[in-house]
Amino acid sequence: MTQTDDEMPPNNPPPSLKETWNEFTTALYAPANQDFDAFYWVYRLSRAFLNFLVRQKLRHIIPWFRPLIPFFGMTLTILCVWSYFSTFRETIVLHQWCGCKSDDIMPCHLCYWDILHTFSVIFFGVNILGHYLWCSFLSPGFVIKIDEGDSSNTNQSKAENDEKLPQTEMTFGGCCFLSSKINVKSERDRCLKYNRQFTDNSGEKESTGNETNTPVQIIYHPSPLPTHCNKCQHERPPRSHHCKVCKMCVLEFDHHCPWVNNCIGYNNYREFILLLVYMVWGCTYGCCLLGSEFYRMMLKHFELYGFNIMGPAHGTGLLDLPPPWVLWRQYHAKGKIDEDIVLRAAFPFMLFIAAAMLFILVPHVKLIRAGYTTVEHLSCPGGDSKVDTKGNGSTPDPCFLKNPFDHGPKKNVKRIMGTFLGCLLPLPFRPDPYGQKSKDR
Repeated sequence: MTQTDDEMPPNNPPPSLKETWNEFTTALYAPANQDFDAFYWVYRLSRAFLNFLVRQKLRHIIPWFRPLIPFFGMTLTILCVWSYFSTFRETIVLHQWCGCKSDDIMPCHLCYWDILHTFSVIFFGVNILGHYLWCSFLSPGFVIKIDEGDSSNTNQSKAENDEKLPQTEMTFGGCCFLSSKINVKSERDRCLKYNRQFTDNSGEKESTGNETNTPVQIIYHPSPLPTHCNKCQHERPPRSHHCKVCKMCVLEFDHHCPWVNNCIGYNNYREFILLLVYMVWGCTYGCCLLGSEFYRMMLKHFELYGFNIMGPAHGTGLLDLPPPWVLWRQYHAKGKIDEDIVLRAAFPFMLFIAAAMLFILVPHVKLIRAGYTTVEHLSCPGGDSKVDTKGNGSTPDPCFLKNPFDHGPKKNVKRIMGTFLGCLLPLPFRPDPYGQKSKDR
């Protein structure tokens, strides 16, 4: 038997956090003959607290919490490097790779495997932390309002334009409540240079496309022409988009990344890609180093305790990791954490991070080869189809979609990433649109 519309119960809003707390205290101090379900009240209080955050406090908490996310990511990186020097270097590299014992000091220091693995761990750690910092504190390339007189090269016009720049201090990104200040003059100069070079280059491609006498209409995406931002109320160079989080337009805006607390755009896209590359590379290296030892340890664990999905000792899951307070007591008493506990935490973590970052990196590599950003790819008319000969897509007539900024996969990758040797160091560098090396960051 189904209920009619009149019989359906009204859609009342969930009780507030205060009301749920009052009900909880009433049930807690109720007579002993009444049952008290602890799991039920944990569920009720958790749900009420989440509703309270989402409905009232989340919009105030998120801006306060954003700078802590990069700190959390860099702390995990430091912990992974620390676990190698505190645990895995001695137990895996020195004992298994070098064949050293605890009382053999000199042969362990002269082992080439020890030198190789130590250098690799430092190399990956420095690059991940370096590119993480650059992504968080480096300007993505904000669009500053460009007046018509900005294109003049006279010193007098430059001085006049500098006086017109915003004088208020603007900040962006950052980590741990340390934010970067926007250098308005540097951003304006970069925007002028970008606009001038890209406008000239795209203008040539546009005229070439209009001169072809073909029955198929050519649509350029992304547009090679400057656009107008309705929110910022000024003209912006081609390929610029507005970020609703930073509340500014960004050159070659790709996305706003909460993990680095910054926009990803023209000026820091290379650092973002290298961050993903080194995270995948470093975590894969760590999994290869710890994989065999993790397998032997888990096999022994299952032989002793059986396959207990909740864990035989601590009840925290298949890995049976102890709670944080147990780890703290163990570290306070012994000065270190047991090797098997560190191994059970480090290997699955690095395996998960490597898989997750690879899942993000592969689409970005495809977009770099095609000469698109994420926003441009998602807003491409007709989806992924380059040719719409029937006119059934977003355009009424048969059309051919053409990217005026696509110079071929090899040149597109070189334009973003630069040279291979330059990618081995955590230093900010990117080529100009025409392939000339740029130093003004």
